[in-house]
Amino acid sequence: MIHLKDFSIGFGSRTLLDKVNTSFGKGQLTALIGRNGSGKSTLLRAIAGLNRQYSGDIILDSKDIRSFSPGGLAKSLAFVTTERTRIPNLRCEDVVAIGRAPYTNWIGRMQDIDRHIVSDAIRSVGMEGYAGRTMDTMSDGECQRIMIARALAQDTPVMLLDEPTSFLDMPNRYELVSLL
Repeated sequence: MIHLKDFSIGFGSRTLLDKVNTSFGKGQLTALIGRNGSGKSTLLRAIAGLNRQYSGDIILDSKDIRSFSPGGLAKSLAFVTTERTRIPNLRCEDVVAIGRAPYTNWIGRMQDIDRHIVSDAIRSVGMEGYAGRTMDTMSDGECQRIMIARALAQDTPVMLLDEPTSFLDMPNRYELVSLL
């Protein structure tokens, strides 16, 4: 599903990954393990199309990642970063609904199926009681679960999660790993 061919990336004169050749198969749960600053987040950002400063190729479903349109990429992969989303007055349900944007009609209006998918995603991370709350009134762990729900609502074949258990307590870490 994802193939890296002679993939190299770094910052300035520092090379983080050099001529990496590897594949991540369909239906696999893959964990990247390494020290802080070793390039895990940088690699995920490149695969998500957010960092184009690399050499080599990133192939997603037999297609170079650089050739995807933004909408096509949004239908192919979802990405949850470690960045906190704390926009005042933005309800959790609205954040999760953003994951449906690639599937809405030309004016961005959700259909009944989209609302159902959003509700299911919120329920799957155990946050149905928080749907009407705003992101700026919630803990880091609660926000993290909502961001994972957004990625689930995006309904893509690939999900990239950068430190998905950050901010989560032990029971929620267990639930997330079980969900994945």
